[in-house]
Amino acid sequence: MPSRRSSLLVLIAIVSAALGCGRDEPDGSIVGEAPAAVAPIETTDDPRLAPLLDAAKTWRQSGGPTRAVVDQVVLVGDIPGFLDALSTWDARSYFPILIDDPRWTIPFIRAFRPSQIVRWPATPRRYGEGPVDEWGAAGEAVARAWRGDAAETEGLPPSGMRPRGLGPTPPGLVLSHYGSPSLAGAAALAAGRFQPLVRVGKVVAEDRQAEPLGFGSTLTERQALAFARRVEARVASVTRSYRSLGDEVDFLTLAGDWPYRYNVDQKEGLARGDRAVDDLVGRDMDPRRAEEQGTWGRWAFTGRLLGDAPASVYRAMSALFLQPESALLWNTYGGGAPWSDYDVTGAVATLGLIRPGAVVARAGSRADLAAWHEFARPPWGRDLLMMNSSGSPERFSIAGGSGLVGDVPLWGSAAVVMIHSFSAADPTNPDTIAGRFLERGAFIYYGSMNEPYLIAFRTPYIASQLLVAGLPLSAALRQEPGEALGLPWRLVYLGDPLYRIDPETARSRPPRTPPDPPPPDALVLAASPGPDTDDAARLLDWCYESSLMAAATFGVAATPAVLRALDGLDRGGLDAGRRAKLDALLIDRSLAAGDIGGLLDRLLRIAPDDRSPVVWRAIETAAFDRLDASIRDGRFDDALNLWARIASGPWGLETDLPGELTSRLADSLPPERIPEFRRRLVEVRDGLDPTRIPIERARMLEEASRKVDKDRAR
Repeated sequence: MPSRRSSLLVLIAIVSAALGCGRDEPDGSIVGEAPAAVAPIETTDDPRLAPLLDAAKTWRQSGGPTRAVVDQVVLVGDIPGFLDALSTWDARSYFPILIDDPRWTIPFIRAFRPSQIVRWPATPRRYGEGPVDEWGAAGEAVARAWRGDAAETEGLPPSGMRPRGLGPTPPGLVLSHYGSPSLAGAAALAAGRFQPLVRVGKVVAEDRQAEPLGFGSTLTERQALAFARRVEARVASVTRSYRSLGDEVDFLTLAGDWPYRYNVDQKEGLARGDRAVDDLVGRDMDPRRAEEQGTWGRWAFTGRLLGDAPASVYRAMSALFLQPESALLWNTYGGGAPWSDYDVTGAVATLGLIRPGAVVARAGSRADLAAWHEFARPPWGRDLLMMNSSGSPERFSIAGGSGLVGDVPLWGSAAVVMIHSFSAADPTNPDTIAGRFLERGAFIYYGSMNEPYLIAFRTPYIASQLLVAGLPLSAALRQEPGEALGLPWRLVYLGDPLYRIDPETARSRPPRTPPDPPPPDALVLAASPGPDTDDAARLLDWCYESSLMAAATFGVAATPAVLRALDGLDRGGLDAGRRAKLDALLIDRSLAAGDIGGLLDRLLRIAPDDRSPVVWRAIETAAFDRLDASIRDGRFDDALNLWARIASGPWGLETDLPGELTSRLADSLPPERIPEFRRRLVEVRDGLDPTRIPIERARMLEEASRKVDKDRAR
């Protein structure tokens, strides 16, 4: 299937696609099995980019009506409430709406910094009693959000067709289906970008008797082609002008439970193996045009919107309302070509044009684990991350040790571009790199779901040039036919495909419209000295609202008081939902105070049986952060004490934190501290409680002792 015409936010993080694309791959695939050499694009004057840049001219002129951003965030309790609030948007103004969940509300409010936070009425005004037809309600909310005036009630436009009378609107469609977990986020992107909300049914096995095939299913090539053709047929039912870039449909958002991968097993060599369904959709599969124009021409760029209702809405609202204020570029590559082609120096200079002084880069020995934990926090690590590495779904190469999924920062990053193999093998799994970044706040992620080969990625320099030129990220990052791997391939773009960096907005926040009075039954959050009560639920509610206001920088210096209240709360008096809120607040407020050591102490005080997966993963990251900081600063007593605390306690995830900490410490201690480490290894091993700690832990510590002895002998 190769072309016959034969590499950040980079905002995303160029967490470069090399976690498997790198030179340390055991099969040497980046060099040994790459396709025939095709000259890389080195400048935006390359004629292969001409069709893309020509289309970009039309995209810049097709933004739809200019909306004022109202300076408030609205919180709702459920999907009907969300659609009710969404229907109050119009073509003149809009504002962020979030389904209330502290995992998503606090990071968004911290980034958006509104002047007002409003709780929407608990009972939606338009739906009354009984079940809600979510698809119908979503379509109605989208149509209402396109009105010229919020007061208009007659003649709603059909939400499944391109809006009329609003001028040139963005050339995109949002595809979803009944029962999609991401339908609310789909409605937000359709309403926010004046895109039709189009229904495409689920994929059914060929015998049509099996259950529908969802995200985790692997399609055959024939099934994948059939799905791509079905999508194209639905696009054709909306408009006839879609077959080339620069027309009415150039971007597709997949917001449904459709398979993520398909297998190509009848080819030899490079062509075999799993590929991304998303990169097959939007391709030209007409054999006549293929003969004339080259195989697999692209007529649309796709993006996949993932998550349940709160998560998908957060990702949609972030794409609509947030712009990067900083960028972190991380390069672990060394040596000559092709790795030297992915140097980030040129990208630093280019991205610096957007926000001078807010772009930081690290490479070589300066890009080690300790520096990673330091710089991957705000202000540098929150917005755009561009990283080059190599490894697997759970590991990435980095100076100072092997980076693990547990090294993904607790603050996360907003947009991540990762040049690394397999990082997005299963983005729904938070124990993979993409999954962990998404869990921690990324709303854009670009990476690979299978071995992509390094040359499948546009270089950071070219990608940054296209980003600064205003191209949507999905178009700036993906290769086109005529480039080395411009065929349907293994790279995935997770998030809104129309998201782009607006240089003017990124440089300085534009003015916002003051909020109107909220509905009479809504609640505007206001500062409170705290409830005079011992009731755990009421005290937790106060902590949450105080944290929201502190995140919005309302002048509420609530973090110390909130942390004291959280530390004193009785978890036993809270239901599962409130315990999850308590955990989210412990993590957020500790980070806001810059106290990762305190966070680790707080989480380790939670009884092991009461630790949620989120808590276990936060302990993992905090422990790596503190260990690496202690090693960097030469505080080896602190490092040994931390290691002993973790190694002697229970651990509840598949990731072997005690073993990983042991290896990391053993590789970092100076020779004079090895005897003490050996002694403490034996003490911890002999002190393990066999009724609480798996026997494998003792074996691991025994093996570590022998390894330390061997290393010492050498």
